[in-house]
Amino acid sequence: TESPRQHGEERTRAIVDETPYPRNRNMKSEEARLETFSSWPRSAPVRPGDLAQAGLFYLGKEDKVECFSCGGKLSGWEPGDNPWNEHEKHFSNCFYILGHDVGNVPLERDAGENEEAGSRNQHRKPVNMQNLDERLNTFARVQHPIDHELLAKAGFYSKGKACLFKHPQGDEVICFRCGGGLKDWDPEDNPWEEHAKYYPGCSFLLSEKGQEFVNTIQLQERKYSQRVRHIISPLENPLEELEKLRQEKRCKICLDKSACIVFIPCGHLASCKECSDKLNQCPICCAAIAQKIRTFIA
Repeated sequence: TESPRQHGEERTRAIVDETPYPRNRNMKSEEARLETFSSWPRSAPVRPGDLAQAGLFYLGKEDKVECFSCGGKLSGWEPGDNPWNEHEKHFSNCFYILGHDVGNVPLERDAGENEEAGSRNQHRKPVNMQNLDERLNTFARVQHPIDHELLAKAGFYSKGKACLFKHPQGDEVICFRCGGGLKDWDPEDNPWEEHAKYYPGCSFLLSEKGQEFVNTIQLQERKYSQRVRHIISPLENPLEELEKLRQEKRCKICLDKSACIVFIPCGHLASCKECSDKLNQCPICCAAIAQKIRTFIA
């Protein structure tokens, strides 16, 4: 049999608060997911209870299951497969796996059942990353160029420990609220400012720092161009139109280089090549980026 594979495109790390998560709201309840396995093949090497607890429900065909949160599909189960491990392996960016609150309703169990389920899955429930201490704990095994407490207070946690079956992955961090990810940090970077620079629509960022702070970060590199426009009369000098066109074609992140990367599927031309390397969602509409295409303007 084939190894469990994902069907369709692998989900990127999360999107912003407005994104419809979970993908299948009718399957938020573990009990509802468990009920879908009434016709589960008896020869299948994995148990329905383990699959349901890992966020998966049965699609009614062969041994195909789907995650209620990310929509990822798995099939081709083999003896020894662990639902949590396979879910995390193929869909490591799933909000449920990463510990986000996606509305999961766990099945009520007594102490004995919980112990049995734990020994089978060898996986604890997803950590609640809304808690500052939990986010801070994810940096325990990570060497990061930025102070761990500053990162945690800015809403970030280390992906290294959040994904329980992986070793720390460099300096990559994720925001617990908007799901935005950042990596390649420099020692002088300010976590709040980087958060505002790349993910200005994050509701946690806005609630903690305010819209004025976000606006300041977004506009701070435009001071020179603003002074130029302030000196030149918009009615008397055609250079303003040229400046306006230049602004429209500039990278929306660094506000310096020309935008040359189109994000798919949203289609926004919003970033230069260097800035696009750090993004996993569009800075304009916050849609997940499935592909980055470089364009050339004649």
